[in-house]
Amino acid sequence: MGYLVTNFAYGIGPYLRTTELALAFNNELMRRGRARISVIVPWVYGGKQKKIMSENFGAHAALYPDEILLDAKLGRILKQVFYTGDRRYEETLSAWVESAERVSNEAGEHLSSTFEVETLSGEKKAVNGRDIVLEINRSPRIRYGVAPSYSTTFGYIAEILERAHAAGRKAIDVGPKASQKGAALADSIESRQEINCMAYPATFSWRRDYQPRYKGEVLVPPITDLPQKSDGSLDEGIYVTITGIEGLERLYGEARALGLKLYSNDTKAVEGAVKILPEVIPNPAIKFQFARSGWGSVWLSMFCGTPIVVPEFDPTDDPEIYFNNIAIEEMGIGIIYRGQPLRSILAETEHVRQKQKEMREAILKRWGTLNGNEVCAKLFADKFLAG
Repeated sequence: MGYLVTNFAYGIGPYLRTTELALAFNNELMRRGRARISVIVPWVYGGKQKKIMSENFGAHAALYPDEILLDAKLGRILKQVFYTGDRRYEETLSAWVESAERVSNEAGEHLSSTFEVETLSGEKKAVNGRDIVLEINRSPRIRYGVAPSYSTTFGYIAEILERAHAAGRKAIDVGPKASQKGAALADSIESRQEINCMAYPATFSWRRDYQPRYKGEVLVPPITDLPQKSDGSLDEGIYVTITGIEGLERLYGEARALGLKLYSNDTKAVEGAVKILPEVIPNPAIKFQFARSGWGSVWLSMFCGTPIVVPEFDPTDDPEIYFNNIAIEEMGIGIIYRGQPLRSILAETEHVRQKQKEMREAILKRWGTLNGNEVCAKLFADKFLAG
């Protein structure tokens, strides 16, 4: 029996997106008359991750109960190099540079052994690492080195850190030594992938002068599953997926004054909000979502035509967000919140919807589909089956 293992960056989106892609790859194998491969997912975030994965993949697990396998030890190993947001990005970057080789070796040793995994239903199983035949990753921070690795990304970390260095410390609070060392480390990982699929539009790929960084790079549509429609009855409001930003209480107050409901999956941080899952974001009643400018959130808004509003960049945050903010504002597919009145934001949303529509049409014209997972799955299956 063969296995594939996923490798991803920090946060919720990366482990969901790599799992989606792995399942799309299995669907493509089936279409070609081949057997599906069990998917080993690093179990980084404990019960929260299992709950979110069960919400997203529970129906799939009912059909294929042994396909998604959570690996707690690999999760603990991978977590060592993740940015947590509770300290300055530069501190995490320096820690990653110092620990990446050791953590890569730990992951490789673990994945070369016999180890325990758990299904979404809680059944424990043993895996022989010698049966791992493929790695599918998304902006990886380490190399496993146990099987061919196929990579997807929104922007190379090496390029982000190089451009952060060029932007200067006033814009992005990362010192030159840290950014240079980080870029060199990222380049050593990203350049050694057997295939690199670059999403469009994303951090830099949206630019007209964009050039591939590595030989064999393939530009693909957004690498995410398409959102489901949400047509249920809902009072008009805004959806908040990021909290703790200065000035939001005023925005919330303005929303209430205009008769708009607040919706969030974190009602402890958004006082008075209605607790509901992000699946409602495509609902026409949602005027916009307020979220950090990670590409999962940006693409979700772009696909369903619900504008995204993102906070200004904090210089101590991940530099990716600095460049993502520039991208969505230049393309017109999102709004940067700089403390402007809510009425001003609402007045801009129609323009944003039009730009989102134009981008969807451009992607469809170029690839014939909006679904980057399907495009990547076909490319990966071609390469995998070719040996």
